[in-house]
Amino acid sequence: DCGLLLDVNNVYVNAINHGYDPFDFLRALPGERIVYGHIAGHYVEAPDLLVDTHGAPVVDPVWALLDEAYTRFGVFPTLLERDFNLPPLPELLCEVDRIQAVQRRHARPMMEPRRVAG
Repeated sequence: DCGLLLDVNNVYVNAINHGYDPFDFLRALPGERIVYGHIAGHYVEAPDLLVDTHGAPVVDPVWALLDEAYTRFGVFPTLLERDFNLPPLPELLCEVDRIQAVQRRHARPMMEPRRVAG
């Protein structure tokens, strides 16, 4: 038994390359097993052929999938993957900030701490 790493960009890239709906795929996942996520950019070889390179900014459809994942499964730790074609640090930090903004939108309020009688 193990947890699941949800690579959101892989879901999108594979959906385009194999012709299925990425949101349907996402909805079919066992959400209770998701413990960590990755988000990245990809290279467009052709309209129906994407390559998960981790070498480009995250595109809007991938952001939308991340948003849907948090809606369905709650917020989980999420890593921005960028292996090459590194932009200036402020641009990378903007993407990290965007991950955090999406997480904040989906954050569930913490329960009030229980008071111990005494």
